[in-house]
Amino acid sequence: MLNSFYRKMLFIYIAITLVSILAISGTISYTMKQKTYDRSEKLLLEKVEQVEELTADYFNNETPIKDFRKQIQALEKSSNVRVAVMKTPRANPERAMTIGEQPVRQVWLEKVLSGNPVTTRGIFAQNSSVKMLIVGRPVKQDNRVVGAIFLYTPLVNIQGTIQEINRAIYSAALVIALLAVAGLYFASRHFVKPIQRMSRTAEALAMGDFGDRVPVRGKDEIASLAGSLNRMAGKLQKVEESRKQFLSEISHELRTPLTTIRASLQGIVDGVVEPQDAKEYIDVSLQETLRLSRLVEDLLELSSFEEKKVKLHLEEVDVPELAGLVVTQLTMKAKAKGIELHAASDGAYMALADRDRLRQVLINLLDNAINHIPEGSHAGIRIRVLRQERWIEVWDNGPGIPAEKLPHLFDRFYKADESRNRTGAGLGLTICKHIVDAHGGSIQVESEPQAGTIFKIFLPKGIEA
Repeated sequence: MLNSFYRKMLFIYIAITLVSILAISGTISYTMKQKTYDRSEKLLLEKVEQVEELTADYFNNETPIKDFRKQIQALEKSSNVRVAVMKTPRANPERAMTIGEQPVRQVWLEKVLSGNPVTTRGIFAQNSSVKMLIVGRPVKQDNRVVGAIFLYTPLVNIQGTIQEINRAIYSAALVIALLAVAGLYFASRHFVKPIQRMSRTAEALAMGDFGDRVPVRGKDEIASLAGSLNRMAGKLQKVEESRKQFLSEISHELRTPLTTIRASLQGIVDGVVEPQDAKEYIDVSLQETLRLSRLVEDLLELSSFEEKKVKLHLEEVDVPELAGLVVTQLTMKAKAKGIELHAASDGAYMALADRDRLRQVLINLLDNAINHIPEGSHAGIRIRVLRQERWIEVWDNGPGIPAEKLPHLFDRFYKADESRNRTGAGLGLTICKHIVDAHGGSIQVESEPQAGTIFKIFLPKGIEA
């Protein structure tokens, strides 16, 4: 079913086409009509020259009147024209001799005899009702007018030719119009078809079906629009998949602590847990509650970054000094696990950053390293300076991360080592990446089995001290 927009556009295109064809046909018809009259007049003038030659011999008494009449009749028969010749002596105009019919309007004769040509349309003879194309020319001898010649032909012959021409023109116009309307119909259907397909796809997107795509053909604006719609559908599909995955992951993360808390409390309420063991179960429930609290806080922080609601408080930060403070803060935890921390810098590095957020990133990365490397390992933060480049490296010499897991490290809820990370929700690295991205920087990870892991943080060009 064609929509109203399509019908309106098709009607406008057809109307413009038909009006254009009609205007062109009318212009051609009028032009051909004038040219036909001009051509007929030209032919009469050519015949006038022939009659003038015959008339000159007759007026000079070189041709008898009987022969002259025969010549005129032969000319009339061969050319489908009528001829009238008036010979008027100047001394006595009333004794004019006329061969052929006398013009019905005396003014034409007077005008020609006064030396002026006549070209007109109308009834020539008194006893005729047929309209003629009339040409009148004076006959001169010794620079004086001695007579007049009139040639006339029925307009019906000329109009018949014009009608044939008009029939040909309007027949061709009709065929062209039909072809144009058919062409417009199929062409408009061809152009509107992808728009209708895009409309159906948009409706499907509104209903939650993100799998439909519009075929992209060509490189015009419609193809560009179809491509944009497909890209939007793809992004919406990714968002929907991400939403479903997020709900699945958060459900999984919430289920375990909630189950633990419920089981512990239910055991205490039902009297299954001995009074002397109740404190232990309450402590477990408290730890799981704290874990849930941290998870909610991380989710809220992550949501704030994804919705671009986090505002950074930028200031000049001495990065080597900040790295040293982070290492000092985590030294006691590292010593408790038998791990040695280091802070090093190749030179000064002043960065325009949010001090607290950058500290959060460094603590998170270094704390992850402490949690994942064995006793006796080394880890730390170092500032790299190479010409005009500056970057931060958080490193360790632990067992490393398998290559197939590296691309997923910054995904939400991803845990590279489930056996070692039972307390975290897998949001720390995701938050770190959002913080670095918010600064206009980037974070990368390099790792080799048994050779350690390095997180490299690149911030916009810093300010040298």
